[in-house]
Amino acid sequence: MRTLRYIILSLLTIMVATVFTACRDKNKSDEDDQPQVIRSNDELKPSAQDVLNAPQQLKSSLNALANDINDGFDEITSIEQTIDDTDISQLSQSKRAKLRNNILLMKSTIQDRRKTLSDLEDDLENLDEKSKVEAEQTINNLRQQLDFQKTRINQLSTKLNYSAPKPKNHDEATDSIVVNNQSNKTAQKVTEEEHQQKEQREMLNKELNECYYVIGSREELKNRKIIDSEFLKKTKVMQSGNLLISYFTKADKRTLSEITIPSKKFTIITNHDQSSFSTEETEDKTLIKILDPASFWEYSNYLVVIIE
Repeated sequence: MRTLRYIILSLLTIMVATVFTACRDKNKSDEDDQPQVIRSNDELKPSAQDVLNAPQQLKSSLNALANDINDGFDEITSIEQTIDDTDISQLSQSKRAKLRNNILLMKSTIQDRRKTLSDLEDDLENLDEKSKVEAEQTINNLRQQLDFQKTRINQLSTKLNYSAPKPKNHDEATDSIVVNNQSNKTAQKVTEEEHQQKEQREMLNKELNECYYVIGSREELKNRKIIDSEFLKKTKVMQSGNLLISYFTKADKRTLSEITIPSKKFTIITNHDQSSFSTEETEDKTLIKILDPASFWEYSNYLVVIIE
């Protein structure tokens, strides 16, 4: 009987110890889990140092962008001086093309800087009220400068389009003949000059409306040196002569309304306004329909499409 009581007592002792240990382990497990959850939540929050650094980081980014925008004014002034001081009709075709590409590059750069400004504007929520007001003023000022640059570069683009020599007014030519008592031979010479000037204007106008497009797989375009790290700079690469124009199809912006893509899966990697074109699938092809040629070709004379 004594032995039986001893055995029962031992069993009770073991059971109590087991329950106590289980409860202690459970409490310990709960304690271990809780700090982990807290740490995980804290990782999602910016540290005090991050909050303090936010205004300075944004200020630094805005200063860098302001310097870039200021450089843009110098670049636009340089283009303007070239157009004002040069007889565009006397420039070689390559130099005229370079001038057009400089304008397109400037347009694209202004657009990129405007996007950067919008991205920085999204970071204002991380600032205190005072810093937020100051940053908003800076952003508004920079946006106004970009608007002004866009207006100027558009004016220069228009001026370039009308830089071809104008023909003499018919009455002016006739008066000149009468005053100088010139012969019919001289009158014929004036007519020939007008004809030459007309041809020259048509040639320049055709050049101004030239556009190029190329379609191919990623591997094909890489092998032809059309897409690479440099090409992401768009027009700069075209100016440097690294782009092999022979692989492109040349067209006229005024008459090109549709481009057939031999695939339903493709990516346009050049810069074109999304609202200026639409796409339409037909069987195993896709049609790019250019709705607004001026907007479509505003930032680049080149269209590069990667098909899969």
